[in-house]
Amino acid sequence: AVLKAGRGEAGAKMVAEGHKLRVDGHSMIGAATGQRKARIALDVGEEPVHFKNPYLPHTRSEMALPLIFRDEVIGAITVQSVEEAAFTDDDITSLQAMADQLAVAIRNAKLLKELEAAHAELVRTKTFEAIATATIEAIHWIGNKALPITTSAELLREELEELDADRKAIESMLEDLEMIEDSARLIISVQEHLIGPAREEKPRPAMVDDVLVDTVVEMGIPDEIIEYQVADDLPLVRADTTQLNRAFGYILKNALEATEGQEEQRITVTIAPTDDRRFVAVRIADNGPGIPEEELDKIWAAFYTTKGVKHAGLGLSACLQIIKQIEGQVLASNGPDGGAVFELLIPVYDSPLPAAELPSGKAFLIVDDDDVWSRFAETLLTDNGNTVARSADGLVDPTAFDVILVDNVLRHGDVKKVLRLLDSEGTADRAVVVASSLRVERATELMAFGVRDVVLKPYTAADLAKIV
Repeated sequence: AVLKAGRGEAGAKMVAEGHKLRVDGHSMIGAATGQRKARIALDVGEEPVHFKNPYLPHTRSEMALPLIFRDEVIGAITVQSVEEAAFTDDDITSLQAMADQLAVAIRNAKLLKELEAAHAELVRTKTFEAIATATIEAIHWIGNKALPITTSAELLREELEELDADRKAIESMLEDLEMIEDSARLIISVQEHLIGPAREEKPRPAMVDDVLVDTVVEMGIPDEIIEYQVADDLPLVRADTTQLNRAFGYILKNALEATEGQEEQRITVTIAPTDDRRFVAVRIADNGPGIPEEELDKIWAAFYTTKGVKHAGLGLSACLQIIKQIEGQVLASNGPDGGAVFELLIPVYDSPLPAAELPSGKAFLIVDDDDVWSRFAETLLTDNGNTVARSADGLVDPTAFDVILVDNVLRHGDVKKVLRLLDSEGTADRAVVVASSLRVERATELMAFGVRDVVLKPYTAADLAKIV
């Protein structure tokens, strides 16, 4: 129990020094709060629980009254006298009535303060929401106009590089084109932050660990700063994998920015089912400075940022929206050793999986890293009587294969280089590019190499059968 108010010079000194007594401890206040009833000492010298206060050495009698509001002890008051037997039972009755009224007044004041804080936060949140809503239509229009700019700038740059004209002039123009491309990409990026999470979700069975690793590789996060701790035999989750890729990207980007100033950047990813096996928990922890406690609830609001004007404050808000749409949860906290911890709970896919009829007797080439998806696909195809070869970089003779599955994200290879090779060997029409996250611009870009199709990566036998 901490002293919040005191009368006279002694009271002021005790308040200034943060005077406190243990609840249910060896004092009248401690006994009154612990036992939830008034205590009276007509002679403090004979009272076993009296605290000898050095600031009030002449106290001879004391009364302590608990402040109780709806069965909750919220404090206590003490009245002391330099006279022996200064208090009567009538004093206790009247002062207890006063204490009860005081408890109500204190509680009301606290509720009013909480209400004012909640109202201020609500106004702030609604303001951000109104700004976000008003901005979406404008950014959608701007983004649509900006998208062709990147394509046109890229074509111009390729044509300029082929010219034999004045190299200095060409280099200057190339620099200008690079600036134009960067600006257009920034506009499109902001558009994706705002509009991407609002697109209609198409949940399907998915391997959450594969989606996350693809996100890490796409972002170019070095192997040496990220550590994975993945439980065995993870169940499939139910999610729109393109949206899930976005959500993971926002959290990982946040972790990268938080650890930029550290001597040694470290991001730890833990993936495991929850105890009730209703969700798969994806925990992303960093060794950055962490999140101030007062900011933990605010970081989810659109446009809220603590990182300055260069950051739009849209990533975490978008992540929350994506996870809520699949009836999952996302939580933020600080780790015991410092650093921020984000935990995403992704619902388990609990519906029966449809039967699948896979081909047999075919030769397959899987161009992918040695990861959970490539092992899954290889096992299924092999068990059905097919021959399967795998390549991490795709730089093999493709002519001996009937079907070629190329992962859109390669840690040890370049997808476009692989597709150019297939095109030059006349085997591009045997290839299907599979992607855990699929965007229209990327699909259009890859289809230009003459591949059979660009599709979402299949995570079930039935989905694999559809593409092979």
